Amino acid sequence: MKILYDCTELSYFYDTNGHRAGVFYVALNLLNELKKRGYDITFYCDFRRYYFMKNIREFGEFKILDSHSGFNKLIGWILYQTRNFSYNIKAGFTILARFLDKYLYILSKRGIKQIEEFDIYFSPFTPPSLDIQKAKILKFRMLHDIIPILEKGMPKNTKDWHYKVYNTISENEFYVTNSQCTREDVLKYFPFIKPENIKTTLLGVNENFGVNDNFGVNETGSAVGYNIPQDKKYVFSLCTLGKRKNVIFAIRNFIKFIEKNKINDLVLVLGGSNWKTFEAELDRTLKQYDKSKIILTGYIKDEDLPGLYSNALMFVYPSLYEGFGLPVLEAMKCGCPVITSNTSSLPEVIGNAGIKINPESDEEMIQAYEKFYYDNFFRELCSERGQIRAKNFTWAGCADEIIDFINTKLNQPDK
Repeated sequence: MKILYDCTELSYFYDTNGHRAGVFYVALNLLNELKKRGYDITFYCDFRRYYFMKNIREFGEFKILDSHSGFNKLIGWILYQTRNFSYNIKAGFTILARFLDKYLYILSKRGIKQIEEFDIYFSPFTPPSLDIQKAKILKFRMLHDIIPILEKGMPKNTKDWHYKVYNTISENEFYVTNSQCTREDVLKYFPFIKPENIKTTLLGVNENFGVNDNFGVNETGSAVGYNIPQDKKYVFSLCTLGKRKNVIFAIRNFIKFIEKNKINDLVLVLGGSNWKTFEAELDRTLKQYDKSKIILTGYIKDEDLPGLYSNALMFVYPSLYEGFGLPVLEAMKCGCPVITSNTSSLPEVIGNAGIKINPESDEEMIQAYEKFYYDNFFRELCSERGQIRAKNFTWAGCADEIIDFINTKLNQPDK
């Protein structure tokens, strides 16, 4: 089987912001599993990220389809050359590129013919380009959530990235969701999709995650740091710091919890980069509290995460909505007891291996903090349950289910 693999998300390999988050790791791990199985894989990349991908060396030698029109590639080259410019200049070029994508995108007939030489096109997330849409090829795409629709309704602004994500969903293509919750949401809002054309497969967790008892030390023995006091216990949270992740809720109730119980040996560590749109609100919140109790680490290196998870007293993830919730699974694999929301897909991940709360209830959040802080037996029980449950989530299993789904559709007489 010749696979045209959309690597657009992988082009953010060098980023240390919200782009290198859950979807990036899904794309990376599925690619690794497909390579293990010996499939003939060629990369395809959005023209705006084409040169970013071509200049990533960590993937070794790879094939990338050179199918974009000359004009589109020129825009991609300009975006790459201005990558180190100031934020405002880069934002200006990005807006211009979106305008050109919408109104001046040039179809490549040569590119479409090249695309049609493959058996399937698979995208871990990125919506298909117009070339892909026009090509006669079986198309498979992962849909991780429909959060923007739930928050604002179907996007109507053609400049909105999510407009392209959701308005390219077609009854003639095939989809993979990472939870049953997401599958049901997609079928509800896109009823033209046949149920047999959408498959649920839960995600996996990397093998590098596991119990690491060396406090402040990563897998290679290097000091973790991140300004975490070595004489304090800590509550850990990891996410791109944005409104939906309910970070303010976690902070507010952590402070209430330690003040109520007069606790002085505990800090809250928030890992992950800020979304610019959330930065001001987070700053206003932090000014209200003792900053020594709340530590913002910024981006955390992959190799440091197992140690940070393993040595935390607990992990908190009170997100308002998730398509899956990969950090919950990573924490479980590392033996860190988890507090998370009882909404969306998160119960599918955690099962009975932690505490599920209403993410809008201060009382439930404070009680969960107290339960793990004071009840050592229950904390250890959840740690053990989490490690056992995490064994059911593997990238190999995820890839196998996707491959079976693809093969089923490939072998249909009316494909």
